[in-house]
Amino acid sequence: MKYPESICIFGDSTAWGAWDMEKGGWVNRLWLHVGNRDENYVEIYNQSISGGNSETILERFEHEAQARAAEAILFQTGGNDASYKGVNGTCWVSTEKFKTNLEEIIKKSRTITDRIAFMDLKNCDESKTMPVSWVDIYYTNENIQKYSAIMEDVCAKNNVPFIEIGLLDNDDFDDGLHPNASGHQKIFEQVKASLEKLKWI
Repeated sequence: MKYPESICIFGDSTAWGAWDMEKGGWVNRLWLHVGNRDENYVEIYNQSISGGNSETILERFEHEAQARAAEAILFQTGGNDASYKGVNGTCWVSTEKFKTNLEEIIKKSRTITDRIAFMDLKNCDESKTMPVSWVDIYYTNENIQKYSAIMEDVCAKNNVPFIEIGLLDNDDFDDGLHPNASGHQKIFEQVKASLEKLKWI
């Protein structure tokens, strides 16, 4: 199977690279990995934005993927969807809407490429995310894992690869929510192994 010439990655601030001050995040580590090869070079386009969720991905990914002639698309989402404002707030994106968004993302992705995959991030350091220090928004492991399970189920029903990322240690987080360099390295290693199995890289 021929490797894709270009992979677009859509996600949130973690996929964007916050706060890996050594190599700029797991996506950039992936680009450095494939960019250093003499053969089978693959363009890695990081289209992730801070605060991104399934809603923002759905709004913009088609045009951005098409503009970069994406032959493969990887989505990392769920964490911000599962967050909520205020102690008694409701999740930013409801579970029902999250499921619908994922299904629509898959449907639209298949008009661009057959190579589609989703990935999760299963946890945070709740001692620092109830709420996070910079805004009155809460992240809980229970909610994150609930949305991850929805994503895994939608992927299974639509025959789309789902990359499951193992739990990070509290020491792998910079601010309780965003991984530090060691956290991004762990994510990179798991994503790299999965993409190698998929013959994307």
